[in-house]
Amino acid sequence: MKVFASVAAILGIAAMSLVPSAAAAGKYDGSAPMICAALTVTECVAGGRCQRRSAESVNLPELFRVDAKAMKVRNLEAEKGRESPIRSVDHVNGKVILFGAEEERGWIVEINETTGKMSAVVSGDGEGFVVFGQCALP
Repeated sequence: MKVFASVAAILGIAAMSLVPSAAAAGKYDGSAPMICAALTVTECVAGGRCQRRSAESVNLPELFRVDAKAMKVRNLEAEKGRESPIRSVDHVNGKVILFGAEEERGWIVEINETTGKMSAVVSGDGEGFVVFGQCALP
């Protein structure tokens, strides 16, 4: 059931992102909270081997809420809504860039301010993850 709910939510976010909206154009700038879905995750280890993984299998959220004003990223699938603090927010060339760290991992999330397309990197000791996805306004 959890897998079905995750798939349904991801498909809903993808569908919302395909509908052009004049109101949403340029609104992925962090001025309002966003819901983001990790659609693809690639894990790389120090030896240079990389392979595609699910977000869940590498302890990353599939669905998360980005609230740049509150400086928090929240895992929407965790029972108690695990949160990670955003340490810095920057705007560069039409992208909002968020920086943070939690436990033994550092991360950067980049969101296109016009389309909501998301790219992220997460790094830890001897491991790294590249994540691509889509954000939507709730």
